[in-house]
Amino acid sequence: MPQLGKYWKHIENIVFVIVAATILYGLVEGFSKSTWTSLMGKGYVGELMTPLQTKEYYKSVLALLSMLTTFFILLELIKLIVGAWNKEQVNSPLNYAPPTASRFKRFFSISAEILTRYKSNFLAKVFNEYISKVIVIFVYALWMPYFQKFALFKVGTQWYWWIYAYLIWELSYWIWHYTAHRIRLFWCLHSPHHAPSEMNLTVAWVHFFAEGYYTAIIQVPILMMLGVTPAMVMIILVIDGTWGTFIHAGERSFQDGRFGILQHLLITPSHHRVHHAKNPLYIDTNFCVLIPFWDWLFGTLQPERKEVKMEYGITRELDVTNFIDFYFGECILLVKDVIHAKGLKNKLLYLFMPPGWSPESKQKTAAVVRGEFLKTHQELGHTSRRLFAFWKRDLISDRKQQASKS
Repeated sequence: MPQLGKYWKHIENIVFVIVAATILYGLVEGFSKSTWTSLMGKGYVGELMTPLQTKEYYKSVLALLSMLTTFFILLELIKLIVGAWNKEQVNSPLNYAPPTASRFKRFFSISAEILTRYKSNFLAKVFNEYISKVIVIFVYALWMPYFQKFALFKVGTQWYWWIYAYLIWELSYWIWHYTAHRIRLFWCLHSPHHAPSEMNLTVAWVHFFAEGYYTAIIQVPILMMLGVTPAMVMIILVIDGTWGTFIHAGERSFQDGRFGILQHLLITPSHHRVHHAKNPLYIDTNFCVLIPFWDWLFGTLQPERKEVKMEYGITRELDVTNFIDFYFGECILLVKDVIHAKGLKNKLLYLFMPPGWSPESKQKTAAVVRGEFLKTHQELGHTSRRLFAFWKRDLISDRKQQASKS
C-alpha cells in the first residue's frame, strides 16, 4: 500500500493523458465531421433545420446550444494553449517558461497548465458519463411511474402546461440544490462540482456518481405529485442538461457572461459563475438553471458585482490535481468528523448540519460568513430578499396602524 501511494500521482497522470486524449479526439473529430457535413445540408445544419420542418423548435435550439458548447470547449483549450505558449495567461499558479525559452520548456509549461486546470475535470467525466448518468436514467425511469399514481391532478399538452411543468422542475431543482449546499451529507455528494478552481465548460462534467440517487429522491415525488408527466420530465431533462452545460462557460469563452437584457430573464453564465464563487458575497446563491424565478422568490438571486472579483472553488485548501481529494475529499473529512465526534447527537448533527458547522461553533457556515460580510457591504447584496423584507415591514406597519385606529 505505501508503494501504491508513492506512485499514485503518476498513475493518475497517466490515466488523465489517456482519458484526455480520448475525449479531445472525440470532440475534435465530432465537431470537424459535423461542420464538414453541414456543407452538404447534414451535420449541424441538418440538426438545426429538420426540427423546424416538424415544428419541434426546441430541438433546433438545443442543437444550436450543443454545437456552441462543443465549439467553446475547444476555444477555451486553444486560448489556454496559446496564452501559455506566449506567456499571456493570467492568474495562474504556475511559472510559465518565457517566449524566449526553448520549445521543449514551453511545451512543458503548456502541459503543466492543462494538467492543473483540467485533470480532475476530465477524470470526473469518466465517473459521470459511465456511472452517474446510468444511475440517473435508471432511477428516474424506475420511480416516476410509481409516484405518478399519487398525482394530485393531470396536466395537458398545451403550451402553458409546458411552462408550468418547467417551473415545477425548477422548483424541485432549487430544493435539492439548496439542500445540497445546506446539509453536509448532501454537500459531500455535490462538492466535487464546486471543487474546480476556475470556470470552464468542462466543470459541467464534474458530478459525484451517487448524486443521482439523492436528486431523484427529492425531484421525482414533487414532479409526479404535482402532475408533471414522465414524458415531460424526459424532455425537460434534455433542455436542462443542455442549458446547464452551456452556463458553465468561463471567461475565456465570454469575458462578460451577463448577455445584456437576457440576464433579467434567464440564468446566464454570469449568474452561474456567481454560484460557483466562494467569496462571502456570492456563496450559496443562484441555485436555478434556466429561469431565475425561484431564486428571485426565495431571495437567493445574487447578481455579479464588479467590486467583488470572483474566486472559484471550495473554501478549504485543495490541490485540484489530486483527484482523490478533489472527488472524495469532503466524504473523507465527514467520516473523520463523525468518527471523532463525542456522542451520538453530535455524530448525527455532523451529517445534517450545514458544512462548516462543529459542536463548538457555526461561525464557518456559509450563512454566517455571508451574513457577516453583508453587515458592512449591504449595498452589494441587494437581492429579492431585501424586497420582501421591505414588504414584510410595510405589512406589519399597516397592521399596527389599523390596530391603533380600531
